[in-house]
Amino acid sequence: MPTLAVAEATNLAFAPSYIPVAIFAGGTSGVGQAMVEAFARQTNGHAHIILIGRNLTTAAKILARFPKPAEADGWAHEFVACDAMSIASVRAVCAGLRARLIRVNFLVMSAAGQKGNSLVECGETHEGLDNHLVMRYFSRYVYTKELLPLLLQAREMGQQAHLMTILGAGMGIPIASDDLGLAEARRRSIKFLQGNMISVAAIKGGIRSAGYNDGLVAWFAAQHPNIAFTHISPGQVQTLGSKLYLGWLLAPLGWLLTALRSFIAIPQEECAQYMLYALLHVEQGGLFFRNSRGDVVSEHVFSPSHARSFVDDGSPTARKKGVLNGIPMKGYGGSDVTVAGLIAYTERVLADIA
Repeated sequence: MPTLAVAEATNLAFAPSYIPVAIFAGGTSGVGQAMVEAFARQTNGHAHIILIGRNLTTAAKILARFPKPAEADGWAHEFVACDAMSIASVRAVCAGLRARLIRVNFLVMSAAGQKGNSLVECGETHEGLDNHLVMRYFSRYVYTKELLPLLLQAREMGQQAHLMTILGAGMGIPIASDDLGLAEARRRSIKFLQGNMISVAAIKGGIRSAGYNDGLVAWFAAQHPNIAFTHISPGQVQTLGSKLYLGWLLAPLGWLLTALRSFIAIPQEECAQYMLYALLHVEQGGLFFRNSRGDVVSEHVFSPSHARSFVDDGSPTARKKGVLNGIPMKGYGGSDVTVAGLIAYTERVLADIA
């Protein structure tokens, strides 16, 4: 486990010979904001930084604090507006980025949404997706799939190419094989208590999204072995949106748990240093699950010629939890069969959204 001083010192050593292109989806608040600000300071502004979020006012203030190099060497700092609760909006943003960018070196996804800390609210977006899963999983899937060509181009140019999703790695959460979109869980919620009591659907959304992110990086890492894919846990972090909401009937308990969490949580600026430590110093492709201090919980580096299809081939390991392509993975809860089911479901659902 690196100390904060070691993480900071290691980050200071990051000095690529090219202007890195970094996209931060969810970089206008929380850990994402702290990461993008630290990245800008680390590169002294010599980077093409793209901040994706909903709040233009907040983004403008963040960008204004970035160092502004005098040299015209290709650096740029910009904000791209996107409502990650809308898959159509995410797709439009990705299409615009593909049309004007040659490459992307780092893609960091951290947005969890205003409902991310609520264990009460459950419902659907206007596109029919669970409002917990849409930002924590579905939007991240779309960013990953549609921006992968730019990451691949960076790798072909001999540069770093790393995708990082920040949520709940290393927890070993299994990937469900039914009710993947939580429609049944929402249906069973007690309607007249919605907004007042803890919702099973909301809890499932928060828990399952971590397992779904395991499946996301496992799937794409297998298909693109030259790219680094990381699912990392930020741990308990002191952010402006870290209040736990349990509904008005259990509000005192929510206040108590929020207060207790503040004693063990670390500042978001400190967390950002560990996240950058895990992001900037991976030169090879592969799959990485990391903890809140940037340590590798488990990893699997695929051979360059490997292209794995997650299918039920009848082998005992295909359905075994925590096993990837026959390799046991600490902190991983998926199986080849459940990952295949998740991806097939995701593609089917997203195909129905115009």
